[in-house]
Amino acid sequence: MFEPTRTLRRAVAAALAGTGLAVALAVGPAAGTAGADVLDDLAQEFTTAAGAGQVSTLLNQSLKLRASGVKPTGAELTAVQDALKYRPNQTPMIAALKDMIAGQSHRLELAQAANNQGGYTVGINQYDPYSPGGITAGPGGINLGGGSWTIGDGRSPGQSVGPPG
Repeated sequence: MFEPTRTLRRAVAAALAGTGLAVALAVGPAAGTAGADVLDDLAQEFTTAAGAGQVSTLLNQSLKLRASGVKPTGAELTAVQDALKYRPNQTPMIAALKDMIAGQSHRLELAQAANNQGGYTVGINQYDPYSPGGITAGPGGINLGGGSWTIGDGRSPGQSVGPPG
């Protein structure tokens, strides 16, 4: 008599756990994507409005930066979502959008600077256009390898060193 109730309890617990998991999976991603799409939602709202104001312009700038690969951070998106609470006052929204664009622009500049750095050289086998290399002889002595080594002290043969005499 104890076996059927124990089995029934386990079956009910498993069914409830499965239902809870299904509900969590169905609701969980929808809540996460809603926060990520705050820019898209605002852009749809402000581009369908009658006049394009400062919020619309800032949204377009942020969307262009996002399209070029510079995504806003979670904190920046949260600031924009928090600014929605103060509607119809647009001042907090404008401030949040300006901060987001400043952050995105800064990260874009950092990425471009990292990509534009040239390679590093160590000074071996570098061409000197003023002394083309090889063995050259001139008033400074005999130069080997592009003027990096000088043989002699730069005087012509036959010059004396010291006091005249």
